[in-house]
Amino acid sequence: MKHLWIAVILIATHSALTANGFFLLLKTLAHAGRYINEHYPDEGINYRQSVPEYDFIIVGAGAAGCVLANRLSENPQWKILLLEAGPGENDLQNIPLLTTFLQNSQYNWADIAEAQNTSCYGMIDQRCSLPHGKGLGGSTLIDYMLYGRGNPADYDRWAAQGNPGWSHADLFPYFLKSERAELRGLENSTYHGKSGELHVEFPTFRTNLARTFVNGAREAGHRKLDYNGKSQLGVSYVQTTGLRGMRQTAYRAFVEPVLYKRPNLHVQPYSQVLKVLINPDTQTAYGVTYTRHFRNYEVRARKEVIVTAGNINTAQLLLLSGIGPREHLQNFNLPLVSNLPVGQSFVDSPVFNGLTFVLNETGQALLTDSRFQLRSLGDYFRGEGPLTVPGGVEAISFVRTENATTEPGVPNIAIVFSTGSLVSDGGLGLRKGKRIKTAIYNKVYRPLETLRNDQWTASVVLLHPESRGHLKLRSINPYSALKIYPGYFGADRDVETMLEGIKEAVRISKSPAMRRYDARVLGIPLPNCEQWDQREDEYWRCAIRTLSSTAYQQLGSCRMGPAGDPLAVVAPDLRVHGVQGLRVADVSVVPTTISAQSAAIDYMIGERAADIIKDQWEQGSSAPTSSSDR
Repeated sequence: MKHLWIAVILIATHSALTANGFFLLLKTLAHAGRYINEHYPDEGINYRQSVPEYDFIIVGAGAAGCVLANRLSENPQWKILLLEAGPGENDLQNIPLLTTFLQNSQYNWADIAEAQNTSCYGMIDQRCSLPHGKGLGGSTLIDYMLYGRGNPADYDRWAAQGNPGWSHADLFPYFLKSERAELRGLENSTYHGKSGELHVEFPTFRTNLARTFVNGAREAGHRKLDYNGKSQLGVSYVQTTGLRGMRQTAYRAFVEPVLYKRPNLHVQPYSQVLKVLINPDTQTAYGVTYTRHFRNYEVRARKEVIVTAGNINTAQLLLLSGIGPREHLQNFNLPLVSNLPVGQSFVDSPVFNGLTFVLNETGQALLTDSRFQLRSLGDYFRGEGPLTVPGGVEAISFVRTENATTEPGVPNIAIVFSTGSLVSDGGLGLRKGKRIKTAIYNKVYRPLETLRNDQWTASVVLLHPESRGHLKLRSINPYSALKIYPGYFGADRDVETMLEGIKEAVRISKSPAMRRYDARVLGIPLPNCEQWDQREDEYWRCAIRTLSSTAYQQLGSCRMGPAGDPLAVVAPDLRVHGVQGLRVADVSVVPTTISAQSAAIDYMIGERAADIIKDQWEQGSSAPTSSSDR
C-alpha cells in the first residue's frame, strides 16, 4: 500500500513535467500518503501490543530515543517500550529533495512562535514557524539531513560548566560509534566511524553551480575541508544522513533492523504521552499515561521513564507533570513535584533566507524543468540524480567573523548554499512552511517565477546567538501548543553578526569563479525596508529582522548542570533534579550554543545516555539516586 504513490509517479511522469508541475503532483500524492497512514496506521510497523509494565519507557522516537531503544534492548533481561505520538514514515517522505514540503505535512508538530517584537516581521502575524518532527524518527523525518558535529570547544564548554563526562574527548567516541561514513575521499579519516548504524554520505548528485560556489569560496580564502574533521573553519559539500541517496531516519537506522529480532523491544506509534506518573511521597516516577486511537492507557516503569521528546515536547511534558517553575505551575493549579526552570533557557539559531542571487543564464540550478523527467525518478531509485539532494542544499561554509566572541577556531556563522530560491518549489513548500506574508512573496519573489534566469540562495545561520527565549504552558490541555518566545535578535550584536555573514556571502558571490555567472543580489527591496537603499547596512538590518526564521537548532529548554546551577533542570547523568526514576536525554539538555546540526548531537546524547544508564543499572541492583529538590 505504501508503494502506491511511487507507482503513480512513474505512470504520471511518462513525459517531461515542468518543475512546478512535478512538485504539484508530489504534493497531491503526499495527501494520498496521509490518507494511507490514517486508514492503515500500523502498516509496515512491527510494533507489539504494550503490556502493563516495562523496565524502561522511552517517550519520543527521535534520534536520541531510537538510539536508546536500540542500545537498552541489547540486554535481553530488560523490557523496553518506545512510545511515539506520530505515525511511521512513508516512501514519498524519504525523497530528500521534498524536504521543503515536509514542513507542511503530518510529520511536523507545526508549532508557531508567539508574535515577536524584534524579528519575524515578514511572517504572518509576525509569528515564525517552529517545525519539529512528529513520527517514528522524530525530526529526522523532516530535517535537511545535514550531519555536523560542531567544534570541540562547544563540548569542552559543557564540561567547564560543571558537567563531567561531557567534554569533547569524552563524547567523540560516541559520535564515531553511531556513524557509518561512506564519504568519497575521506575513507581513511580517523574522524569518522565506519561500523555504526547511521550512514553519512555526500549526496551523489552535484550541480556545476555548487562546484562553482565551493571554488569561489576557496578563492575568497575559505579552506576546503572536512567540517567534521580536525578543523571546522572552511567550505565543503554537505554531509548528509542519507543511505544511497534516500533519507535515513533515526527509526530506520536504529530500530527497524533490530525490532524483529528483539522480543523485549516494543514500539507504539500514534501514542501521545499525556503525563509522567510521579509518586508525590517518594518523588519517584513510576510510569506514564498516554492516548492511542482515542483510548487512554497507563503503563508502568520498573526502573525509569526516559523522556526524549525534543526541546519543545519534552519541556511541555515535564511542565504538565508538575516539574517546572513554581509560580508558573501554580497559575494552572498544577501540583508541584520539583521547582525547576523548565523552558527558561530556550535558545534557537536563526537563519536569514532573504539573500537570493540571480544568474545571467539558465540550466545551472537544481530545480529546472529539464531535470524533472522520468529518468530523474529512475535515477533516484538507483541512488542518483537531483532528487537525492536534501531541499536543494549542496554546500556549506563555516565562518568566524571579525566581531566573533567565540574561541579561536570556532565559527559563529554558517553560509549554506542551495540552488534555487523561495520560488523554486512554486511557492508550495518554503513560503508556506515559513509563513511568509503573501504581500512580501508577491512583490519580491513571485516575479522570479516567470524569470528564466537561474537563482541561488545563501542562507546565513547565526550559530551562537546571544539572544535567549523561553516557553511556557498555554493551558493544562496536553493537546494545546505551548507559548514559545524564541527571542530572535533581542541582542543587537546578533543582528550585526548576521550582517557580517551576509557581507561574506556577497563577497564569495564576487569571486572570480562566481563572476562567470554574473550573479547579482535580487534587486527588489522588501516592502517594509524600502526606505533604505540595498547598498546600506540599515536595509539589511531590517531584512534580517524580516526574513529570519528557525535554523532547526532549538535547544536548552531542560538544560544540564549540577545541582547548584540555578538554570539546570537535569544533572550531568541526565536525571531530573529532585525526581527519582526520570531522565531527559535529548537536545533539550544542551547547556550552551553549538556550531553543529542538532540531529548529530541528539544521536550522540542517545549513545551517551545509554552508557550512563547501563553503567548505573548493571553494576548494582539498587536504583540510582537523584539530587535533591531546590
